[in-house]
Amino acid sequence: RSRQLNRFGSELISDYLGLIFFVVAMVASPGPANIILFALGCTQHFSRSIPFILSVVLSKQLIIWPIGFSLLLINEFLAKYETIMMVLSIIFISWIGYKIIFMELSVKDKSSAWAPRFYHGLLVHPLNPKAWMMVVLACTAFQSQGLSTEKIPNIAIIFLLIQLIFHSAWFWFGSMVRKAELSEKNSRIVKIGLLISLVASIVFSY
Repeated sequence: RSRQLNRFGSELISDYLGLIFFVVAMVASPGPANIILFALGCTQHFSRSIPFILSVVLSKQLIIWPIGFSLLLINEFLAKYETIMMVLSIIFISWIGYKIIFMELSVKDKSSAWAPRFYHGLLVHPLNPKAWMMVVLACTAFQSQGLSTEKIPNIAIIFLLIQLIFHSAWFWFGSMVRKAELSEKNSRIVKIGLLISLVASIVFSY
């Protein structure tokens, strides 16, 4: 019995370590949320954007809990409404691309700069195909003992803490670009890089 408990404990630790590394890799890599925050960092100060950053972090919770408690139902929902979800995601990604193309990498003209609200951030991950993919994998691929109601809060907390770190980091990277006062040519290069990263993350998700 003690051998079975030790085996169970080691598998549980292995699951959580794998999950943490997976979440770090996914959350830290380019995706719609990080690119939005990077672009926002290029145009606004951190203090003005705290509510939006927090709402982006919290928006992941809006899909973690439903997926965790109703995994089979969520899979059926996605299969049934796959086309609708794809269209909404494409509209969302196109909107991000539009904002990136026309953004100014400075805070000189504060009156005309778009300042996203708290509720805007709550839409980010529910419309983000990469977020759905990583949450489904977190609830399945890294649960050798099966998903239970006790594990769902742990998954949610892991995502929350890692998102707070890396979403803030992406905003900070954007602010570094803003402070560098790039030339028009270099600004165009940054925008092209963001757009390529955005498209690549979506292709990878599908």
